[in-house]
Amino acid sequence: MTHIKSALQKLVGRFKVDETRFIASSSTFQETEVRVEFIDPLFALMGWQMDNSIGLPSALRDVLREESHQTESSTKKPDYTFRIAAVRKFFVEAKRPSVDIRINKDSAFQVRSYGYTAGHHIAVLTNFRTLRIYDVQLEPKANDDADVGLLMSVDYEDFVSRFDEIVAALGRDQVAAGGIEAVFKTTATGSIPANASFLNRINSWRVRIAQDLSSRYSALAIEELSDFTQKIINRIIFIRMCEDRGIEGEYVLRDVANTKSMVELRTLFKRLDDRYNTGLFDVTKDRLQDTYEIDTNIFIGIVDEVYAPNSPYSFSVLDADFLGQVYELFLGQQLVFAADGSISLEFKPAYVHREIVTTPQPLVDEVVRRVFQSKFTELKLQGPLTMDSIKSLHVFDVAVGSSRFLLQAFDEMIEAAIEVLLAQGDETLLYRVTDDNYKLAFTAKREILRNCLFGCDIDYNAVEIARFSLMVRLLEDETKGTLPPIAQTKILPDLDNNILHGNTVVDATSFPFTSGVVFDKTQPLNWEASTLPESFDIVLGNPPYVKTEEMLSENAEEMAYYKDNYKTAYKQFDKYFVFIERALSKMKSGAWFGMVIPNKWITIESGKKLREIFAKNGLVSQIVDFGNEKLFEGKSAYVCLLVLTKTGTSDFSYRHVNDYQEFLLQPHAPGFNLPGALLKGVGGSAWVLPNDDSEALVLARLTANSTPLSKLIDAKNGIQTSANDVYLIDTFTVNGNYIDFVKSGVSWRIEKAITRPYVNDSSRVISYMPIDADALMIFPYAISIGGAPAAIDPAAMRRDYPMAKAYLDAHKTRLERRSVSPPPRPGVFYAYGRHQALEVVFTAPKIIYSVNQKGDKYAIDTVGVAYASGGTAGEVALIGPKDGYSLEFFLGLLNHRAIEFFVRKRGSPFGGGWYARGTAVVDDIPVPNLDIIGNPADQAKHDAIVDDVRALMKVLQDIRTASGRNLQALTTKHKVLLNSVEMKFNALWGFSNEIRDLVLPGEQM
Repeated sequence: MTHIKSALQKLVGRFKVDETRFIASSSTFQETEVRVEFIDPLFALMGWQMDNSIGLPSALRDVLREESHQTESSTKKPDYTFRIAAVRKFFVEAKRPSVDIRINKDSAFQVRSYGYTAGHHIAVLTNFRTLRIYDVQLEPKANDDADVGLLMSVDYEDFVSRFDEIVAALGRDQVAAGGIEAVFKTTATGSIPANASFLNRINSWRVRIAQDLSSRYSALAIEELSDFTQKIINRIIFIRMCEDRGIEGEYVLRDVANTKSMVELRTLFKRLDDRYNTGLFDVTKDRLQDTYEIDTNIFIGIVDEVYAPNSPYSFSVLDADFLGQVYELFLGQQLVFAADGSISLEFKPAYVHREIVTTPQPLVDEVVRRVFQSKFTELKLQGPLTMDSIKSLHVFDVAVGSSRFLLQAFDEMIEAAIEVLLAQGDETLLYRVTDDNYKLAFTAKREILRNCLFGCDIDYNAVEIARFSLMVRLLEDETKGTLPPIAQTKILPDLDNNILHGNTVVDATSFPFTSGVVFDKTQPLNWEASTLPESFDIVLGNPPYVKTEEMLSENAEEMAYYKDNYKTAYKQFDKYFVFIERALSKMKSGAWFGMVIPNKWITIESGKKLREIFAKNGLVSQIVDFGNEKLFEGKSAYVCLLVLTKTGTSDFSYRHVNDYQEFLLQPHAPGFNLPGALLKGVGGSAWVLPNDDSEALVLARLTANSTPLSKLIDAKNGIQTSANDVYLIDTFTVNGNYIDFVKSGVSWRIEKAITRPYVNDSSRVISYMPIDADALMIFPYAISIGGAPAAIDPAAMRRDYPMAKAYLDAHKTRLERRSVSPPPRPGVFYAYGRHQALEVVFTAPKIIYSVNQKGDKYAIDTVGVAYASGGTAGEVALIGPKDGYSLEFFLGLLNHRAIEFFVRKRGSPFGGGWYARGTAVVDDIPVPNLDIIGNPADQAKHDAIVDDVRALMKVLQDIRTASGRNLQALTTKHKVLLNSVEMKFNALWGFSNEIRDLVLPGEQM
């Protein structure tokens, strides 16, 4: 650090010598000079690779410079973009020293607008004379003074004394470790992120435009209004992005709008259509300018909102990635007519229950990067990578949305093309930005886009947005000087045959409906007649996550089609299963696949067929499992990155991510290598995968000499009434043979004999503790000895339980609304929703455990209480140990840290460190093999564990009433017994120190 500060002192001294000349209003010392001579060295001293001396490709460079605009007046992009692992962290805008940025509000607004639009935390403005750091989460306003949002301001004379402070915020290593967030912890309260703010504006425009059109053209359907509205908005955004990139002149749109002449506007659109060929401005088919017009004042008002001072956005920074995130949210809502004829927005039915609205960009970037890196590596093994081999790739997004996966694919292909051309020494299709930084020529990018990228979506608006976003990406780095000459027309490709409207997973040739409401709702795709390639080299995407019950309610006919046409449509499958199966069917030999999908498929029962396909065909290449990390704000989806291949690769890697922020610092880190034979051996059974050597050793020891728990004790789900609000009595008074309680303000009395003890509060389920009922459940069943439970006949109910019958009659309407399986006998409307567990639920003794927990909720029931379960909630019981095993042995087993580790691997993750462990999960728990009946030594090992567990239970009971020194002694004994049980199980598995780093039951990873 001493030598760095010494170098900084020399840099500061050099500036001070010529300061008077630098800051004079007549100074000829330009921005480019201050960047090269002072700003670059300053940030280099903070650890940034300003000259890329280590030779990273453009996609991975620390710092990107904006060198394409040679005069300050035309600069519309930030001068520097600082990145960590290709993720933009902050912008730096440079000014001449003669510009006093301490009071220059235009400069402050400019840099704040850049950072705000990009969604960064901070942005930096400097002329070396002063360095200023702004909070850019606060929406900038053109009339803000230069200090609004200011977090730090340092004059160059204080650079040395405050260097540690500056480095803590802006140093390369510090930024990589989260320094920006750590130093600047507070942001503007009530601020709206730029993408949400922009979406709000777009939605406002949608409603205003549609309302105006509808008021004057009442025959227009809501779908037509939606399409017109989207086209107008896309036109405005496209033109503004071209303006701020220097592709079109400044204020072109505003100047034409202010003429209030539809003729002038139509002329502009005609010129843009001739030039760009996007279809967006096709006036020959444009009913908007031919048959329908919007009010000029509304149009002018919207146009005013995309220019300063009314717009906080920089359309040069507002790129296709930003638009993609905005438009994915946009796609979730639709215009609707209200009863009074007004127009508003509401969520589309298909999005109401959809788990994921938009995929975090780092996940998109990483899964696409991994797939292309793998594909290019494979191609290089066959010979040198060439432009022809890149341009021959066919890439497909199964549910294209706003095209964010294809946008990243486009970037990967462009970077690969640059690498190939530089290796060949061929710069005819390149142009130089700086000495060591090149861009691919527009014509080459256009060819890749037209020939290589394809997608499909059932949402027509998504298709239009995807095409638009790809066009924006094509133009993103371009200027007027890098595009074909003005005289050349139709410079953009027509993507109508690349991005199609239709249902990727429903083929029109096999769908039984060829027209009508079902056909229109399903939108089957005719693959054979489409313009899509027959097969693909790379398949990408984030398919919809829709549960079975939601698919049934949304489109039962489509659901039936899945069952008839897809092997993976098994039990309670999710819609993304069939998207994966369809993708595999469209992949060439040697093709690669990358998707962001829920991680439950790895272990859940309905994922069996999917796992069988993967294992049998050796398809898995990489899994990055985010466990119970919540990556989607406000959503409960837990996901993984899945990379598959048809190359016949034998091994695969698995990486479990416990901290998403750590992943962002090292997204490319490899996973733990595992042999493909492992999956072939497991097949469709749940995959319990290790993350490193130590986990692999633990799992191997656990399973090497063991028996699945299901063979030694029965795991039973609880009762399911489907109307606990009726059957459950959680507050009551016992009066002899009767129970008094209140429901919905009404007092009731029923017969005590028709109730059973029930566990309602799961917090009462505590490991090694006995459990008592805290509620009653009305149980309208008769259980005969050796017979199956049967609902009490209505006549018997009236005779034996008239009060309970009256109570149930009062709730008959509520009970008849349920789905009851199997259907009850006539008059037995009070049967439970499911006929499960009725014969065992009151068994005692048994172990009761909570399904969703952290490993500390396994209790002994000696009373015979009832319990309920359903999905990932409620309780499960373990009943009837076999082969000489005792219940206490299993209680100790379940509370062992190695078993908790196994269960978390095998179960389903939930937020807050919770893990669900239903019967299928617990059934797979490995139990050490002991011959308790035939081998006295094994029986002694078993009995020693049982003795410790019983002693543990007694100690915990005593602790409840102990105090003083007795409490201290019992607490010590409790710890000793816990350790003793663990050591005895460790001896059975052969563990020594292998499990010391595993979390204890009840802890969070």
